[in-house]
Amino acid sequence: MADERYLYDSKSHKAVMYQAGEHLYPISGNKAQHWISGDYIFSLETQAITYWILGNDVYGHVGNGELTREPVYYFAG
Repeated sequence: MADERYLYDSKSHKAVMYQAGEHLYPISGNKAQHWISGDYIFSLETQAITYWILGNDVYGHVGNGELTREPVYYFAG
């Protein structure tokens, strides 16, 4: 895994977060909001799974093991 990469919104194709190490930070800030462990992204605030990574696509976790039908984000660069 690269040390730094960007997470883009699937609809607008604008960068919304960046990954540094195992943490995700908002583009406009320097306080981590999420951390990545394997194929899962967890909220630092709630400690719950918020997203699931499949390749470069990122799906929202809506609860009870259910995911969004379409990717909400994707990783690039």
